[in-house]
Amino acid sequence: MAQQKNNVAVFDRDVRENAGYRYTTHARYSSVVANERITRATLRHIDDRVKRVLDAGCGDGTYTQQLKASRPLLEMSGFDPAVEAINVARRRHVGIQFETADILRPETFPPGKFDLVIVRGVLHHLSDPAAAIRNCANLSDRILIIEPNGNNPILKLIEKFSVYHREHEEQSFSSRTLKAWCRDAGFAVSSLEFIGFVPFFFPGGLAKLIHFFQPFLERFPLLGRFFGAQIVLMAERGSATQPTQHSTISHLPLSVGT
Repeated sequence: MAQQKNNVAVFDRDVRENAGYRYTTHARYSSVVANERITRATLRHIDDRVKRVLDAGCGDGTYTQQLKASRPLLEMSGFDPAVEAINVARRRHVGIQFETADILRPETFPPGKFDLVIVRGVLHHLSDPAAAIRNCANLSDRILIIEPNGNNPILKLIEKFSVYHREHEEQSFSSRTLKAWCRDAGFAVSSLEFIGFVPFFFPGGLAKLIHFFQPFLERFPLLGRFFGAQIVLMAERGSATQPTQHSTISHLPLSVGT
């Protein structure tokens, strides 16, 4: 069985010190707009077929709640191994079932099957990301993975030198690696896109400048592949669909606070 990293305790500490995660509560501008972009991309993949959604690794529930607010009829659930984060999620967000569970320990999973499992910003914190994807295959035939873009050399430098990234044991992965893990778990990748250019925890002035040009930058797929901020990958069991590359910005309405 894969072991938890020490970063679960670090995330719990963040919640105690900040009343939530540092990228959700009292968040910097860069974190707000980066997460807003991710949520818009997530909503594009929740169509009318999806009724029951699990947010695996939901943290303090901020983004689980945003999905619920935009799709009120969804039956939303979330779990996370960080006990303090789940306590915050339960206090703040009604109408969503939050549980303490570990994506690397299937025996802790909630019962039943889901139309979609969302794994947002989780794999790069884990000791065995491939096992996490295999475990999610027991929960749904469709999995949406959102991860920092491990093709990006700038991100690799940030992970090496940023105190936050080292403290939270972050290690991003290439799109090729993510696709291979999905195939090994019995999924076929039906959609792959590279979104955003604003890094988390980035200086405000530079973040605003990049965000201003972001819709234009996203028009260039090759630029996104190697310098985009996030990978968004949809995988489905038994899907014969060839991967689709996306680069256009979504204009779904979304209200994000700090």
